[in-house]
Amino acid sequence: MKGFTLADLHAVTTKNPDKLAGWATLHTIPAARPGTQAIAGVPVTPPWITLIDLGSQAPADEVRRALDGALRLRLVSLPQLRWALATFGRERHRGTTVLRNLLAELGAGYALPESEMEAYFYRVIEASDLPPGVRQFWVWDGKRWRRLDWALPEISLGVELDGWETHGTREAFEDDRERDRRLKIRGWNVLRFTWQDVTRRSQQMIGDIHAMIPPKSADSAPFGAILG
Repeated sequence: MKGFTLADLHAVTTKNPDKLAGWATLHTIPAARPGTQAIAGVPVTPPWITLIDLGSQAPADEVRRALDGALRLRLVSLPQLRWALATFGRERHRGTTVLRNLLAELGAGYALPESEMEAYFYRVIEASDLPPGVRQFWVWDGKRWRRLDWALPEISLGVELDGWETHGTREAFEDDRERDRRLKIRGWNVLRFTWQDVTRRSQQMIGDIHAMIPPKSADSAPFGAILG
């Protein structure tokens, strides 16, 4: 799981923790958790319980990243998580509260980030003074449908995130150029940002997006502000 190391490892056990290995922080529980199954001979709790347990130990932002990752890998689903909280969630339990609050933020039209970079970008953009945009917006380029990572459709402005994993091949490079040309012909402007832009130059990135917005559409707040 990205963002965590073996030093962060926690485990639950029904046995005396003093008799077990000291390479993890152990928590004693009276009985095995619902849905626990043996994998390679080791009892493992289901992902939805792991997310609740994570919420009791980690900051909410890290739990959100883990939740998005589990959803991307289809280890869990939103209906399953809501059922699990309704069935097994404990009142005044921090992990239950954190996960319940995160799920409450995810509406029916929630667009799951497809990468860590995309998730980080959405957090930065949605905390800024930019007008509300659309995640994962589909637009016709005259030849086929294209998905933009983020867009302001009313002014035909799109954003693409150039992660190396998906844009680092020759084929992807050529396809990106063709897409940008075809969308430009149809009146779209596409801004491209890298991981460094998103994580280290976020103020400049927001300012660049603001610079593409006609004055009548921009907010009155100073360009490039990230709201607290």
